[in-house]
Amino acid sequence: MKTPILYAMALGSAALPLFAYANDNLAQTRSQLKEWVETRQIISQEKADWITEDAILTDTESLLTAELERLTAALKDVNASATAADEDRSELAAKKETLSAASAVVDGSIGALETELKAIIPTLPAPLVEKIKPLIRRLPDDPNNTKMSLGERVQNIVGILSQADKFNTTITQTSESREIEGGKLVEVRTLYWGLGQAYYVDAAAEYAGIGYPTATGWEWPRIEGAGLEIKRLLDVYEGTEEIQFISVPARIK
Repeated sequence: MKTPILYAMALGSAALPLFAYANDNLAQTRSQLKEWVETRQIISQEKADWITEDAILTDTESLLTAELERLTAALKDVNASATAADEDRSELAAKKETLSAASAVVDGSIGALETELKAIIPTLPAPLVEKIKPLIRRLPDDPNNTKMSLGERVQNIVGILSQADKFNTTITQTSESREIEGGKLVEVRTLYWGLGQAYYVDAAAEYAGIGYPTATGWEWPRIEGAGLEIKRLLDVYEGTEEIQFISVPARIK
């Protein structure tokens, strides 16, 4: 009986190291399996993160590409605008230089023009002078010492001359008081034939004559016997007489 018991004890003693070795292998396998699972999880997470980041990078690249194209187009427009602005600036500079040269010429002669214009004011018809009085008053007393700008002075002269030219190319009728011999005032109708001559007659055709400019003003000599013809002339102009040829006196200088 002792022999089987001893044999069993010996067999058990021999099996203990094998059991322990098996346990160690199992523990090691479990540890390795755990590490493998964790590694796979890490790989999966990294892959998922990379897919997300790749999508973000792709979208970012698209946005940056679009922005670059927009900025490139904007820069092209800016360059084109700058070129156009440079051309406009050069053109304006050339115009400014031309105007400056012209202004210098005008500035050197405008004083003489204003002086000459003042000298001819007395030779202008009274209706025209009355119309341009505001412009006449603006003529400087001393052309060499005035606060008016060059533009204002030029505009003033042009205004006077344009009104004078308009008056000279038309026929103008007015009612006026004319002083005759003895200082008597007579109400007359006057027909201005431009700037050079005029005719006048009273309602009764008794007092009539012509008018013409002189260096000191207009003169109005009376012409005996011309009243009816001058009256007929004014009536034709007003439309109360039929159109007809009328012989009236004239003065040629």
